[in-house]
Amino acid sequence: MSAVVQATTPDLRTELINWRERLEASAKDSADSFQLDGVLREVTAAIERLSHEGYGVCEVCHDLIGQAAMNLDPLAKTCLSCFTPEQLKELEKDLDRAWLIQGELLPKQNLKFNGWEVSYHYEPAGPVSGDYCDLVSLDSGELYFLIGDVSGKGVAASLLMSRLHAIFRSLIGAGLGISELVERANQLFAESTMRPYYATLVCGKAATNGEVEICNAGHVAPLLLQNGKVLPVPATGLPIGMFCQERYSSTQIKLGKGDRLLLYTDGLSEARSADDCEYGKARLPACLDECHDLAAIALVKKLLDDVSQYSTARPRSDDLTLMAIEMVGR
Repeated sequence: MSAVVQATTPDLRTELINWRERLEASAKDSADSFQLDGVLREVTAAIERLSHEGYGVCEVCHDLIGQAAMNLDPLAKTCLSCFTPEQLKELEKDLDRAWLIQGELLPKQNLKFNGWEVSYHYEPAGPVSGDYCDLVSLDSGELYFLIGDVSGKGVAASLLMSRLHAIFRSLIGAGLGISELVERANQLFAESTMRPYYATLVCGKAATNGEVEICNAGHVAPLLLQNGKVLPVPATGLPIGMFCQERYSSTQIKLGKGDRLLLYTDGLSEARSADDCEYGKARLPACLDECHDLAAIALVKKLLDDVSQYSTARPRSDDLTLMAIEMVGR
């Protein structure tokens, strides 16, 4: 066994055993445990491979699958180079289907609700995305907005993004404050997710009178465009999924008519130019200085055009999500 796999084995075995215990508990409480039973068998098989020093070794070529691939899928048994043409074709179809399902989870585009207008752009770097984006409007008149970034890339990250979506959708509307909402979501996410996976997240609630409450769990700071200034909304807690009992606080801001709130993932801020400079440091502030009079839809388009021109010499390697929220008044 390689030194890399060997070094991570004790922690990984503990994580897999904990994961198996959580799955067993979930299967007992589930009306339909068939799918969970399949995952349980996979986890148990991975634990057995760890015991016989076969973890991380391809069952076909008997070479190492690779640490990067194992980080993406801790249950992997075959390296990609050993897939048959038929398996690769089926994998491609699965990824296409996965994107269709993920696309159904995205909120309504160009939403108008109770004096707020929201526009967003959601663009995976590959077949599926680990970015999280959602908008939830309640009959009480409140608008919840969420944006996040799951650690890792590819299918594993997209599955965790779907889990985040389900968790928040189940909790929103329960009458929880923003801090309590994020704390409860963090606990559920941490209890059902293997380390080292986690997610940075911004969760906010906008009221009809322009008051906005925001909790930033280790995410890129949202930017408030107000009175000709660009003001960051800093993080108020760690990324979710790192510690089950993490506490979070929220920030209160007030938006007047024409003010906008900009949220984005690091696919925007960390896009790089030909000379390896990050867009967020070199170009974003200057671009926003020119955008104070743009509506939400135009602001999103302006930024997308600008970052595209800035990073045209480099292929994009990260998912990109961008959301603009404008107070337009009723």
